[in-house]
Amino acid sequence: MRPVRLTGACAAAVLALSGCSKVEPAIARDAPAQASPLAVSKQTSDSAQQLHPDSGKAPIDSLTVLLALLPAPPETPLDAEASAISERAVFVPRTQRWFMARALDSALVLDIGRIDGGVGNTAAATAAFDRMVSSRSPLQRGMTVVVHSRAGASALRISDFRHSGRRIVALLGQSMLDSTERAVPAEWRSEPVLPFRTNAAPVCAPGDTDAIATAIGRFPAAPKEAASVLRGCFGDFRALIAIRPLEITPETIERVVLVRADGTTRSGKLRDLSYPLHELVSVLDVDGDGTHEIVVHSFRMSMETWAALRMTDSVTFTRFASGFTVESR
Repeated sequence: MRPVRLTGACAAAVLALSGCSKVEPAIARDAPAQASPLAVSKQTSDSAQQLHPDSGKAPIDSLTVLLALLPAPPETPLDAEASAISERAVFVPRTQRWFMARALDSALVLDIGRIDGGVGNTAAATAAFDRMVSSRSPLQRGMTVVVHSRAGASALRISDFRHSGRRIVALLGQSMLDSTERAVPAEWRSEPVLPFRTNAAPVCAPGDTDAIATAIGRFPAAPKEAASVLRGCFGDFRALIAIRPLEITPETIERVVLVRADGTTRSGKLRDLSYPLHELVSVLDVDGDGTHEIVVHSFRMSMETWAALRMTDSVTFTRFASGFTVESR
């Protein structure tokens, strides 16, 4: 997992606290002299909510707003032992808002980073790991994330950190996911937590269920393939089919088919970073707009992840939440 580089003249100017003439006046107008980072964050996030309440679909010029929403980096000086661990760790970018939550040993956790070489099981090593995370992680204890599951949106606070394999995870408490939900998207929404927008979008018409079922039946998995199907509201479509080869090689590709309400079909695409193969897991309407987002189990050689994708055009689903990753190498 590599931090995202903020590029472009405006982004560079924001980080340098110069240039982009709208940046400094906006901050000065919203924040009183010597205001605390929390006050600046709240005022800016309130403005962002009024201008664009669905934070999952941020406006193009939202970089300044997004940076103001994030917590100030702790960057506490580290002792030698914690510093040695930090050299092997990398965390999610500070501008990241969406994560994936999964159940791990009955606890609900977020994947927030990666660490090479593991951490010793001595009390000293555990304490050094904790000091490193407290100093370097963009997510800290006490911060609230909103978890989106079939049961609805739930605000949960980060209580602790641990390492699992090569992953660094943040604990949210006991898992409340049902047996069919293997992973769900979660969003950090500033402190205090902004109310999540609810839409009055009508439930989509189910369409010709017999024609949809017949269309799905025309795409069976061949030997050495696996097929998965999700039914939901995807614009003009009511079902999504993914057919993938079981053997993963650099050349393997999958077939993605969208089924319309009348049973006709069209090819689709899952745009999911460098993961070429997918198992469709579940659907949910995160932002209440009547179009379902999807949770997928993504595969590539020696690595798998659970991620969330949303429709970005009439036939394409694109990842919007960072994956919960497991490495087998």
